[in-house]
Amino acid sequence: MSEPQQPPVPPAVHLPAAPQYPGVPHPAAAPHATAPQHPAPASGAPAPPTAHPTAYPTPAPAPAVYPPASPLFPGHLAYRAQAREGNPLGVTAFVIAVATLAVNLFGAVARPLVYSGDGGFEFMLALDNGIGILSFFTYVVALVLALVAVRRSSARMLAGIAIGVAGAGAIGLAFTGLTIALYQYY
Repeated sequence: MSEPQQPPVPPAVHLPAAPQYPGVPHPAAAPHATAPQHPAPASGAPAPPTAHPTAYPTPAPAPAVYPPASPLFPGHLAYRAQAREGNPLGVTAFVIAVATLAVNLFGAVARPLVYSGDGGFEFMLALDNGIGILSFFTYVVALVLALVAVRRSSARMLAGIAIGVAGAGAIGLAFTGLTIALYQYY
């Protein structure tokens, strides 16, 4: 079985396009000459390169733009002072969330050491409850600050991290408190 035959494609006619860059002059299409434009070089000498006009304009190279030189040091470039685009509310929320996480991790590491001593259960129970209640409220404060910081500024990375840490911590502590409350009654 053979491929179906397609009709022949007519040759494309290339017309000069309208100039894309109005500032650059469009070279007019030169008629094709049958005779060479340059005389034949002497025998043994290489032929000079010839430029072939194209139908499309070639853009002129753009001049390099540099900031003005500093008046104090003529050879150096002047850099403008970049304003530090920070998010102080997001940084505050991040610090609160990470500090609360560190306190909770320290409590978790210290728990087995305190339980092993005499009278450690009552002390550790009070310490756990105090750390848990304070941590929950500081996580909520960090979460609220981070949510406000995300809405205000364009620098959102630390505020986003604070939302993740504080949100996970508050949800974890809420479920821990709910579980403890359910174990007391059931």
